[in-house]
Amino acid sequence: MKTFLHKLKLSFLAMLCGWIACNIAWWVGMIPELRIEEIWILDDIMKVLFLGAATGLVILAAWLIIFLPVDLLVPDQSKLRRPWPASILGFMAGSTVVVIIVLDAFLRVGSTKNAAELFTSQAFFPLSSPGITGMVAAYVRSRNREPLMNKS
Repeated sequence: MKTFLHKLKLSFLAMLCGWIACNIAWWVGMIPELRIEEIWILDDIMKVLFLGAATGLVILAAWLIIFLPVDLLVPDQSKLRRPWPASILGFMAGSTVVVIIVLDAFLRVGSTKNAAELFTSQAFFPLSSPGITGMVAAYVRSRNREPLMNKS
């Protein structure tokens, strides 16, 4: 039971780091939209708080449905736990959501011009945030891959 709780804690902390990275990406993407002369107005603060809560709920669901089960199934000694493979696989897993959204938009719109609008500068950070979240979470978790028994 101690090992399960230890893995649960490490997995949660890794996903928390992914959530922070996701929000930083969103905030960087929101900078062009902020009014420079009134940068700290209530409307912008509310956007940031709402965004943090919304992404937190989505990432919590992704953690419980995808990241935690995979984390519990992959052994700590696996080659998939090394930082590079873990980061790449985490990015690919997170980006799968974006690929599905882009394909859906392309199929609905039917033209590459309108589907390409998803990749404008304003949409880039929101679209890249699931990949960033998965990459950061998998990387952070891979850095803590030593089994509990080896630590003194």
